[in-house]
Amino acid sequence: MIFALSWLTLTLSLGVWWWILGLRQARTISEISTNDKSHEELSRVSRMLKLEGSFFLFMLGVGGVTLAMFSYRDYKRALLITDFFTTVTHEMKTPLASLQLQVEGLIEDNPNSPITNKFKKLLIENKRIESRMDKAFYLASLMQGEKLFLENFRFSELFRGLQDEFPILKLSMEMDSEPNLYGDKKALESILKNIFENSMRHGQASEIHIQVTKYSDKKVNIRIIDNGMGFHGNWKEITTPFMRHTNTSGTGIGLYIAKKLLEKMNGKLTLAPSEIGFTAILTLNFT
Repeated sequence: MIFALSWLTLTLSLGVWWWILGLRQARTISEISTNDKSHEELSRVSRMLKLEGSFFLFMLGVGGVTLAMFSYRDYKRALLITDFFTTVTHEMKTPLASLQLQVEGLIEDNPNSPITNKFKKLLIENKRIESRMDKAFYLASLMQGEKLFLENFRFSELFRGLQDEFPILKLSMEMDSEPNLYGDKKALESILKNIFENSMRHGQASEIHIQVTKYSDKKVNIRIIDNGMGFHGNWKEITTPFMRHTNTSGTGIGLYIAKKLLEKMNGKLTLAPSEIGFTAILTLNFT
């Protein structure tokens, strides 16, 4: 939309400038000329410039307005689609959370039942769907330019929750001292989930080690290292949205969302190649 309006303004300005310049030159030459025949020829050229220039400017205006209208229509359509995804993700979160609580209750009430394994598989699938909904929600919020809820929190609180969320992963953490992070707690949780899921699904990782170190007086680095197969694709395209680098299932937006969410928290995502596994470095503010 902004590009269309900029193009229209610039093109019309150039057209008007060309038209006025041509008329001025024709008028100047006409005033200098003393030959009647030349004067008539210049008058004819001046009329031609007026007619053809007016038609040219008219066509430019019509084309620019049409382009702006189509751009605005596509912009409104994109907003409607984004609103739809936001609404759907909000509506789906409540029944998914309710289903998870019920399945967890059934597992606790029937620990030795033959059907418990099926309940556990159902719980895993439910969490997988919830993860997909989180990605859709954050992608929609990024497209709408919504602000994050920034607050102070401790990383150890998130780490304990992630241990419960990924029981099949061997998670470990080390840090010299625990600073108070400043950012969106739920967004950071989603970022870590995306990175963990990538390590499991694409790198076949079974262990993830996290190092929390102070980077400067106001920044902290959260280094995530797994023992998987690593990444063997194009590193320049690793955070490109909808770009899938393996044949395994996935949406191709996890690392893109992680990068954009960190940028909205005045942080940075660094993905570095390593000899063993895959390394992601999250840079965040702390207080």
